[in-house]
Amino acid sequence: MTARSTTTGGRTGGTSSDDDGPVPSTAAQAAAYQRLRAHLAYLKLPTAAEQLPAVLDAARAEGLSVTAALERLLALEVTATEDRRMTGRLRFASLPAPWTLDELDYDANPALDRALINDLASLRFLEQASNVLLIGPPGVGKTHCETASWVLTE
Repeated sequence: MTARSTTTGGRTGGTSSDDDGPVPSTAAQAAAYQRLRAHLAYLKLPTAAEQLPAVLDAARAEGLSVTAALERLLALEVTATEDRRMTGRLRFASLPAPWTLDELDYDANPALDRALINDLASLRFLEQASNVLLIGPPGVGKTHCETASWVLTE
Protein backbone atom coordinates (compact mmCIF):
# COMPACT_ATOMS: atom_id res chain seq x y z
CA MET A 1 0.00 0.00 0.00
CA THR A 2 1.36 3.44 -0.83
CA ALA A 3 1.32 6.53 1.34
CA ARG A 4 -1.27 9.12 0.40
CA SER A 5 -1.67 12.79 0.90
CA THR A 6 -4.14 13.81 3.59
CA THR A 7 -5.62 16.46 1.35
CA THR A 8 -7.65 15.66 -1.77
CA GLY A 9 -8.97 18.29 -4.08
CA GLY A 10 -8.40 21.12 -1.61
CA ARG A 11 -10.32 19.44 1.22
CA THR A 12 -9.12 17.52 4.23
CA GLY A 13 -10.70 14.26 5.45
CA GLY A 14 -13.69 12.66 3.80
CA THR A 15 -13.45 9.82 1.35
CA SER A 16 -10.97 9.53 -1.48
CA SER A 17 -12.06 8.78 -5.00
CA ASP A 18 -10.13 5.48 -5.11
CA ASP A 19 -10.93 2.29 -3.14
CA ASP A 20 -8.30 2.73 -0.41
CA GLY A 21 -10.84 4.06 2.07
CA PRO A 22 -11.25 7.18 4.09
CA VAL A 23 -8.57 9.83 3.85
CA PRO A 24 -7.00 10.29 7.31
CA SER A 25 -6.95 13.89 8.47
CA THR A 26 -3.62 13.69 10.32
CA ALA A 27 -0.35 11.86 9.86
CA ALA A 28 -0.97 9.98 13.11
CA GLN A 29 -4.37 8.79 11.87
CA ALA A 30 -2.85 7.73 8.57
CA ALA A 31 -0.16 5.74 10.38
CA ALA A 32 -2.74 4.11 12.66
CA TYR A 33 -4.91 3.21 9.66
CA GLN A 34 -1.94 1.61 7.88
CA ARG A 35 -0.98 -0.32 11.03
CA LEU A 36 -4.56 -1.55 11.38
CA ARG A 37 -4.59 -2.80 7.79
CA ALA A 38 -1.21 -4.48 8.36
CA HIS A 39 -2.50 -6.15 11.54
CA LEU A 40 -5.56 -7.48 9.73
CA ALA A 41 -3.37 -8.83 6.93
CA TYR A 42 -0.95 -10.42 9.41
CA LEU A 43 -3.83 -12.09 11.27
CA LYS A 44 -5.08 -13.42 7.92
CA LEU A 45 -8.39 -11.57 8.07
CA PRO A 46 -8.65 -10.67 4.37
CA THR A 47 -12.33 -9.73 4.37
CA ALA A 48 -11.91 -7.46 7.37
CA ALA A 49 -8.93 -5.77 5.70
CA GLU A 50 -10.89 -5.39 2.46
CA GLN A 51 -14.04 -4.08 4.17
CA LEU A 52 -12.25 -1.78 6.64
CA PRO A 53 -12.64 1.40 4.55
CA ALA A 54 -16.38 0.82 4.02
CA VAL A 55 -16.97 0.01 7.70
CA LEU A 56 -15.03 3.10 8.81
CA ASP A 57 -17.02 5.27 6.41
CA ALA A 58 -20.29 3.78 7.64
CA ALA A 59 -19.22 4.21 11.27
CA ARG A 60 -18.46 7.86 10.66
CA ALA A 61 -21.70 8.45 8.69
CA GLU A 62 -23.92 6.57 11.15
CA GLY A 63 -22.13 7.74 14.28
CA LEU A 64 -21.35 4.18 15.37
CA SER A 65 -19.34 3.51 18.50
CA VAL A 66 -15.96 1.84 18.19
CA THR A 67 -17.47 -1.38 19.56
CA ALA A 68 -20.31 -1.35 17.03
CA ALA A 69 -17.90 -0.70 14.15
CA LEU A 70 -15.63 -3.54 15.28
CA GLU A 71 -18.60 -5.87 15.61
CA ARG A 72 -19.72 -5.00 12.09
CA LEU A 73 -16.21 -5.52 10.69
CA LEU A 74 -15.74 -8.86 12.45
CA ALA A 75 -19.23 -10.05 11.51
CA LEU A 76 -18.25 -9.58 7.86
CA GLU A 77 -15.09 -11.62 8.44
CA VAL A 78 -16.99 -14.40 10.25
CA THR A 79 -19.54 -14.65 7.43
CA ALA A 80 -16.79 -14.81 4.80
CA THR A 81 -14.90 -17.44 6.83
CA GLU A 82 -18.03 -19.59 7.17
CA ASP A 83 -18.61 -19.31 3.43
CA ARG A 84 -15.00 -20.31 2.66
CA ARG A 85 -15.22 -23.28 5.03
CA MET A 86 -18.47 -24.45 3.46
CA THR A 87 -16.95 -24.19 0.01
CA GLY A 88 -13.96 -26.23 1.16
CA ARG A 89 -16.16 -28.89 2.75
CA LEU A 90 -18.24 -29.21 -0.40
CA ARG A 91 -15.11 -29.49 -2.51
CA PHE A 92 -13.59 -32.08 -0.14
CA ALA A 93 -16.81 -34.12 -0.14
CA SER A 94 -16.50 -34.57 -3.92
CA LEU A 95 -20.24 -34.38 -4.35
CA PRO A 96 -21.38 -34.86 -7.94
CA ALA A 97 -23.04 -31.42 -8.01
CA PRO A 98 -24.38 -28.83 -5.53
CA TRP A 99 -27.96 -30.02 -5.96
CA THR A 100 -30.84 -28.94 -3.74
CA LEU A 101 -34.21 -30.55 -3.15
CA ASP A 102 -35.85 -27.55 -4.83
CA GLU A 103 -34.21 -28.67 -8.09
CA LEU A 104 -35.54 -32.24 -7.86
CA ASP A 105 -37.66 -32.99 -10.93
CA TYR A 106 -40.80 -34.68 -9.64
CA ASP A 107 -42.25 -34.75 -13.16
CA ALA A 108 -39.43 -37.00 -14.37
CA ASN A 109 -40.36 -39.57 -11.73
CA PRO A 110 -43.99 -39.24 -10.62
CA ALA A 111 -43.51 -42.17 -8.21
CA LEU A 112 -41.46 -39.92 -5.90
CA ASP A 113 -43.32 -39.24 -2.69
CA ARG A 114 -43.15 -35.47 -2.05
CA ALA A 115 -44.10 -35.91 1.62
CA LEU A 116 -41.25 -38.37 2.11
CA ILE A 117 -38.78 -36.05 0.36
CA ASN A 118 -39.96 -33.11 2.51
CA ASP A 119 -39.52 -35.29 5.61
CA LEU A 120 -35.98 -36.02 4.44
CA ALA A 121 -35.42 -32.28 4.01
CA SER A 122 -36.46 -31.66 7.64
CA LEU A 123 -33.34 -33.60 8.70
CA ARG A 124 -35.40 -35.21 11.45
CA PHE A 125 -33.38 -38.39 10.97
CA LEU A 126 -30.32 -36.57 12.38
CA GLU A 127 -32.11 -35.59 15.60
CA GLN A 128 -33.33 -39.17 15.98
CA ALA A 129 -29.89 -40.60 15.15
CA SER A 130 -31.49 -42.93 12.63
CA ASN A 131 -30.29 -44.13 9.26
CA VAL A 132 -31.71 -43.33 5.85
CA LEU A 133 -31.44 -45.89 3.08
CA LEU A 134 -32.24 -44.82 -0.47
CA ILE A 135 -33.07 -47.76 -2.71
CA GLY A 136 -34.19 -47.71 -6.32
CA PRO A 137 -33.19 -48.22 -9.92
CA PRO A 138 -30.70 -45.93 -11.65
CA GLY A 139 -31.85 -42.43 -12.57
CA VAL A 140 -34.66 -41.93 -10.06
CA GLY A 141 -32.94 -39.26 -7.91
CA LYS A 142 -31.24 -41.17 -5.09
CA THR A 143 -27.93 -39.33 -5.45
CA HIS A 144 -29.76 -36.04 -5.91
CA CYS A 145 -31.65 -36.54 -2.62
CA GLU A 146 -28.54 -37.65 -0.77
CA THR A 147 -26.48 -34.71 -2.03
CA ALA A 148 -29.24 -32.22 -1.27
CA SER A 149 -29.59 -33.62 2.26
CA TRP A 150 -25.86 -33.27 2.85
CA VAL A 151 -25.92 -29.67 1.62
CA LEU A 152 -28.84 -28.95 4.00
CA THR A 153 -26.84 -30.14 7.00
CA GLU A 154 -24.23 -27.47 6.45
